[in-house]
Amino acid sequence: MLFLSALAFSQDKTIVKGTVRNAEQQPLAGVNVGVIGQNVATITNKDGQFSIQIPKPAGAKLRFSLVGYTTIEIVANSEQDFNITLKEDEKNALNDVVVVGFGTTSIRKNTTSVSTLNTESIKNVPVGDMGSALQGRIAGVIVQQGSAEPGQNGASISIRGNGEPLYIIDGFVSNRQRFLTLNKAEIKSLTVLKDAASTAVYGMNAGNGVVVITTKQGEAGQLSFDYQNNFAFNTPSYPVKRMNAFEYATALNNLYQALGQGINAFKTPAEMTEISNNLSSYTNWENELLRNYAPQKEHTISVNGGTDRLKFFGSLNTLGQEGIMKFNSLDYNRYNYRSNVSSYFDKIGLTVELNVNGSILDEKYPPASAATIYSRLRDRNPFEKPFTADGNISNQFDNPVLQLKSPGYIKLRTVYNQVAGALNWAVPKVKGLTFGFNGNYNLTTQDRVDWIQTATYYDDQGNATKENPANIGISRSSYMTSQYDFNFRADYKTSFLNKHNIEATLVHTRQHYYTNSLTAASRGFNTTEIKQIQKGDATLITASNTEGEQAWMGYVGRLHYDYDRKYMVEFAGRYDGSDNFPDGKRWGFFPSVSGGWAISEEKFFEGIKSKKVLNYLKLRASYGQIGVNDLDHYLYSYLPTYDYNSNAYVVDGKLQNSVTPGPTPSVNITWYDRTKYDAGIDFFMFGSKLEGTVDYFFETTKGFLSPDVFRYTDPIGYALPLVVSKAEDRIEGLDGSLKYNTKIGRVNFNAGFNFTYYRSIAFKTNEDSITLANPRLRSQGNEKFYVGTGYIGAKFYTNPQDILNSPKRITSRDLRPGDLQYQDVNGDGKIDGQDQARYGHNTSPTFVFGIDLGASYKGFAVAATIQGTGARQTYFSNVAMGSEGERRLDFAFQNDNWTPNNLNATMPRAGNASLNDNNNYASSDFWARNSNYIRLKSATISYDFKYSILDKQNWLRNLVVFASGVNLFAVGPSVKYGDPEANNFDGYSYPMMRTYSAGLQLGF
Repeated sequence: MLFLSALAFSQDKTIVKGTVRNAEQQPLAGVNVGVIGQNVATITNKDGQFSIQIPKPAGAKLRFSLVGYTTIEIVANSEQDFNITLKEDEKNALNDVVVVGFGTTSIRKNTTSVSTLNTESIKNVPVGDMGSALQGRIAGVIVQQGSAEPGQNGASISIRGNGEPLYIIDGFVSNRQRFLTLNKAEIKSLTVLKDAASTAVYGMNAGNGVVVITTKQGEAGQLSFDYQNNFAFNTPSYPVKRMNAFEYATALNNLYQALGQGINAFKTPAEMTEISNNLSSYTNWENELLRNYAPQKEHTISVNGGTDRLKFFGSLNTLGQEGIMKFNSLDYNRYNYRSNVSSYFDKIGLTVELNVNGSILDEKYPPASAATIYSRLRDRNPFEKPFTADGNISNQFDNPVLQLKSPGYIKLRTVYNQVAGALNWAVPKVKGLTFGFNGNYNLTTQDRVDWIQTATYYDDQGNATKENPANIGISRSSYMTSQYDFNFRADYKTSFLNKHNIEATLVHTRQHYYTNSLTAASRGFNTTEIKQIQKGDATLITASNTEGEQAWMGYVGRLHYDYDRKYMVEFAGRYDGSDNFPDGKRWGFFPSVSGGWAISEEKFFEGIKSKKVLNYLKLRASYGQIGVNDLDHYLYSYLPTYDYNSNAYVVDGKLQNSVTPGPTPSVNITWYDRTKYDAGIDFFMFGSKLEGTVDYFFETTKGFLSPDVFRYTDPIGYALPLVVSKAEDRIEGLDGSLKYNTKIGRVNFNAGFNFTYYRSIAFKTNEDSITLANPRLRSQGNEKFYVGTGYIGAKFYTNPQDILNSPKRITSRDLRPGDLQYQDVNGDGKIDGQDQARYGHNTSPTFVFGIDLGASYKGFAVAATIQGTGARQTYFSNVAMGSEGERRLDFAFQNDNWTPNNLNATMPRAGNASLNDNNNYASSDFWARNSNYIRLKSATISYDFKYSILDKQNWLRNLVVFASGVNLFAVGPSVKYGDPEANNFDGYSYPMMRTYSAGLQLGF
């Protein structure tokens, strides 16, 4: 109920107060109250009360709106009392706008397979890139992080098991890096287009699916400012326990004994006792060189406001991350800005938009990769020292401190700037007809400098060894990429006879890319004060330059028809052209069709709807053909090329240059064809408290490029050209989601579940006839994501009788209990290459799921996301196996060797690759360890002080404090080997991180 009464009057304004309640007469907090046509607005407090100024004379219109409720408008007369109820909008979700390719739709009208992200759910999550923010939150999307190195931790993103998707930001084709570095606070919507019907409008680039992002625009109303900060600390999520000095000595004693060198060959019992009593005097390399916590910080400020005629939105964002390594050797900083302005000329129906945005990435790394540093860190043992007794860097072999404290470095600065504009004209007196134009120009530049110089190191006597000037070098590179896009479009919407609805869109689109790069380097610096290329040895200076262009053009059409929002059909397609391909192959048509039937709108369904159990049900299906551009497509390989070779041969004692033919041209190169089928169901239940969608999909991909080496040999010494082969891949699967929202008293609850499952089959391959004849080793007809090929059925020999009475690997010798026994697949009484087979399921999961949970009461709110995978296996590398002996014995689990008293061991009996002719470390399914997992991906708890303590401060919209975390907890069989999401267990990669953060949101 709303009660309005006059409180005060001025010469031209009056103040009115009131209270807003729902149908159960409970006060509604957070209701937006605005004066229509004026820049005046407020929100209701925890008791549903508000106060707002309206102009005299009485008669101003007030609008009351709240998500999930029907918006109402009233005339505010100070001499009247109003009794109004805000009713819940049961069909609100059905009418929610969903941004798709070249337009928008709604759940009610949609006939294609799309998923959306709740952008509010990631607002307080302390992630460093947008890829990680998507993990476990969207049906059909598979995200794998694998590393958490600042600036390098971009997660891999796949839609339904395909390759990297196409990214569309504010209507323009973008790239992976630009998407990953977006400021999550400025994203208004994110939609994933999955089937052919939703992606066909992007033609030959859309086969892997499309991620469509729109950023926030200005909204008419009171000027608002928002500030958010987030202070976090990162720590390794599941660091593997390293062997201490006693455990390492024990491992080496066992190893040497197994190799026949006798008992206690590394350390005597007395030495072992001394080691055990003085563990702290030996080196823990992680403690010496790694921090327990690495700081991270983020700040965002934004402004929003305007009138119906002029709206604006602007934001600034900064994100800073430091590395877990000591000595300030790694630092990553990102700066984002955005300004979106739109102006509406109501008399002619014209809207003009201007968008200026960009980012700056500053990165600093040690003069070696994370893999190099961590490999050296892992391979050092407790008896070695990073520093001398005087605190200087020691001359220890492969000492990682040489890089971490090096005067050398790698620095990158990447700058992205974009300016975009749009015109949208609603043609006067022609209802439903609009014309539009949008275009953009963006420029990306990067400057990178690699200064290679290791630190000075010392022996135990204090003698210094400085870097040889001949080895000191610099490499400097820069690249520039420019892109312009523009789209002309026409849209028409109409309805007739109150039930027939038509929507049509036509678009002409063009894109052009240009890129160039320059790299130069030199070595031999006698002085390091000036780090410039020309200061090195002039005879060692090198330089190279590349340049490239690319252009696309397309014509897009889409036609939607529905009868009474009950029967729906949509045709879409694109006639697409690229100069990557030769004449006759560069244009293609990519059509699609989709349809939907809202069964719940039929008369025979009225009885079911009246029970308020199933209140909306729609069936839909789609079919279409789209394209895939792979790396080979961007090389213009249909053109004959020549290679310039410097100093190719000698004539009369002088070096001469030469020109030789490049790769044989591929005259029939073109895009891959991907045909997609999709059938789905959308439903709402229990008064729209529960909504869900489930899709079955089937895809075939043809047109793979391959040299025809199975039919021809290289005739003139050059590789055969790429040709369109007959190979074919197939994918089928299911994805879906459930969302539940309810309210018990004044407590709001929400829960969600999403999943993705698929099978990827190499239906037909380019393998030779001999390989195809072996069903155990061939790829054709099998799932693509296997671990490897090798021996299968691996288990331990447990006694001498097992060895004597079982088939043995013919190249193995001196087998003993604790060694690996393999399966005699073909039953010929011996183990050899004919017994090998494909095995396992690699680290790419084909089943993933996510669970979202949340609740709010008064000003308190909690939210959590649980994420996990199905079948997934990680193969032990030689490093994790320890097959190379003492230099690869790092981790405590490597001491879990088989013995008669440890039959369920992690590892075979102590040994290395030289033992029994490498019987134990040959490729086999024994080393493929299950790495499926379930983890608490993120959790947040928050409180809004505006709800109670500051509820009477009308200048303040909200003041929220929160605590959040990422990768807080994981369960899975591989946790003992490291973070289950990592792609290997050798510890050579920058570790995955657990993040703890706190921050606040301030709005006024």
